Amino acid sequence: MLDSISTKTFGNGLFKMTKILHLSDTTLSGSPIRICNLINSQSVHQARHIVWKRRVFERVFPVDMVGEEMTNEELYYWVHEWADVLHFHNRWKRQEIIKKVGLPKRKKGVIQIHSPRFEEGHQEEVDSGLPLAIIAQYHVREWPELRYIVPNVVDINQVKPVFKPSRNIPLVCYAPSSPNGRGWNNKSYNTVHPILKKLQMIEGKILYDRVISKPFDECMAHKMVADIGIDEVSTGSYHLSSLEYLAMGVCTIGKIDPLCEKVIKDLTGCKTLPWYQSSEETFSTDFNRLVASHEYKKHGDLARAWMEKFWTARFLCDKYINMYKDL
Repeated sequence: MLDSISTKTFGNGLFKMTKILHLSDTTLSGSPIRICNLINSQSVHQARHIVWKRRVFERVFPVDMVGEEMTNEELYYWVHEWADVLHFHNRWKRQEIIKKVGLPKRKKGVIQIHSPRFEEGHQEEVDSGLPLAIIAQYHVREWPELRYIVPNVVDINQVKPVFKPSRNIPLVCYAPSSPNGRGWNNKSYNTVHPILKKLQMIEGKILYDRVISKPFDECMAHKMVADIGIDEVSTGSYHLSSLEYLAMGVCTIGKIDPLCEKVIKDLTGCKTLPWYQSSEETFSTDFNRLVASHEYKKHGDLARAWMEKFWTARFLCDKYINMYKDL
């Protein structure tokens, strides 16, 4: 059994191993499972994830354990007996898992927030007494109560550039979470989609690959072969999509406003950012300039180099391990 192991050989010695259980109602674009995989590959500690539902609408991401497919006894074991630290994602007491087996007493925990505050409020999380960890995106400005700022995880050892055939016109990938969502979710769809559609259908200047409601692996395969990837140009922030494109060496278009820029620079120590900057108001002009210049390959190479310097697996893992040590 996993809980029978208290230490693990690493390097030249033995280190105390901590068991971290991640809990979420949804897959959250695969964020919790990526953190678990990172901790398991880069540290002496063990991390597991229980997500309540395997899928949200048509969006399918990799999973570890699925709560609604487990017995109450299994859920109780992992939450109350196995875990040293409970790492909640977004919700706390209202998670379906906790409704089933209750909250353990005197167990270390942290709540990581992935959603904008306007959508949920999260007052229960603020009042919980557990420290809040906020992802290093625009969310930070909404949470003065935060204790930790943590990066979203894309492991550059697992997400790498691939050979792209020479093309006369660029292949452009755009993957909004939902064309009908809010600004942070639809990723500027009402602005970006008509422009890209016109450039392909009428002007023939690009190959346009719109990716919606596809399984994770298929979505990643589309992004990997693109020359240009578009995140979003409305909120002033970025998403996991940006980090995926950047790691793949794809020229990545986004709008990073001064507040979000400061968060990234403070977190990483970098002096410049790897995004090709744009906004809703200037997107058409900016995008046409990029396509006409044929410099998207250079921007993609610089993006990958930035990730190799500032977004390494070791850097990401240390941010989480240091947070657990501090609890």
